[in-house]
Amino acid sequence: MNHSETMSGPLDGVRVIDLTSRLGAYTGRLLSDLGAEVIRVEPPGGVPERSHAPLTEDGLSFSFAFTEAGKQSLVADSTDTSNAVQLEHLLSTAQMLLTSEGPALLRARDMSPEDVTNRHPGLVHVSISPFGLTGPYADRPASDLTLLAAGGLLGLAGDPDREPLRAWGNQTSVIAGVHAATAALIALLSLESTGRGQVVDLSVQEAVAHSLENAAQYLDLEGVVRHRVGAGPAEAGTGLFKCADGWVYLVGGLGGRPLAWESIIEWLTDQGIEEARTLDADKWQERTWRRSREGSTAFRRIFEKFAVTRTKQELYESGQGRGISVAPVATPEDLINDPQLVARDFFRTIDVGGNKLGFPGSPYRFANAYVGPRSGPPSLGSTSAAKLSTPAGPGYERTPA
Repeated sequence: MNHSETMSGPLDGVRVIDLTSRLGAYTGRLLSDLGAEVIRVEPPGGVPERSHAPLTEDGLSFSFAFTEAGKQSLVADSTDTSNAVQLEHLLSTAQMLLTSEGPALLRARDMSPEDVTNRHPGLVHVSISPFGLTGPYADRPASDLTLLAAGGLLGLAGDPDREPLRAWGNQTSVIAGVHAATAALIALLSLESTGRGQVVDLSVQEAVAHSLENAAQYLDLEGVVRHRVGAGPAEAGTGLFKCADGWVYLVGGLGGRPLAWESIIEWLTDQGIEEARTLDADKWQERTWRRSREGSTAFRRIFEKFAVTRTKQELYESGQGRGISVAPVATPEDLINDPQLVARDFFRTIDVGGNKLGFPGSPYRFANAYVGPRSGPPSLGSTSAAKLSTPAGPGYERTPA
């Protein structure tokens, strides 16, 4: 049974007009997964993201498929005045508008958030922009790289003796998408209770600054400002270690303090690694030795002598059984076949023009409601203004203008 066809979603009846670029597209995908009717407004020829590599053999962009799954497509030429009227009517039938430009560009499109919500008091305008709608940087151009830098996350990535390293993909758009979707749901709840919409001002820089791993906790708890540490461990006993079929991640120390150290020594000794007894020396309790390159190298040599003859699953089960924090590093193939994810139906197969594409589902479930992609990305112009002439809402009481 196709649950997406037989069960409604939590946002059934909510219409979202998506005018975003790549920066904000993931927000619409998350709302679509929850059951909202998300209308992607595109120029003639489609948005540029339709051709972003990598592509399937017949030219479908994987990244576009991911961010646009479940949406509909409406073609509208922004230079055509009749389309501006058409868009205004469309906004009057919707509960939410998504944009992803700075204030100057929005004003040029007659989409300034305050003006839009004045014209449509019952509309939530989620404005996703690089630096927010106010402040000296509000209209600065930005990219994934510059936003990672401005938000501080770039400063944590890469080797300490080299330049910062940008993570693959458009991480800032994903970070912004999650934050914006959360704020959008809160604003939608307010709309349900008051009948009035509002502007949600989402700064991508601030969303990135809100996502700095555990840097804030390091400063708060230890008074330490985190810096780049590269791929190597910050201290002995912690980091990635080779095993028979890949890698495991072991946390044998944190903040210069050993964790489950006696259990690690006993684990290795029980398995015939005699050198493990040297880990019982007093120096392994010393912060400076544990955080030295020599200490890290010595531990790695001993542990990998043990790990290289065992699989990551064996190490995971054996170590966790002893109260040691160790985990297998899953490959994409591991994830697809992971018994827990399979049992929970996490990956969904969607038919996209004859292509069977696997999509990650949502990490949350609702009783008696379907959550996740219902279809692949829309073909260009899959819907028309005529089809969208009536409101889709579930009876929101709109406040008159």
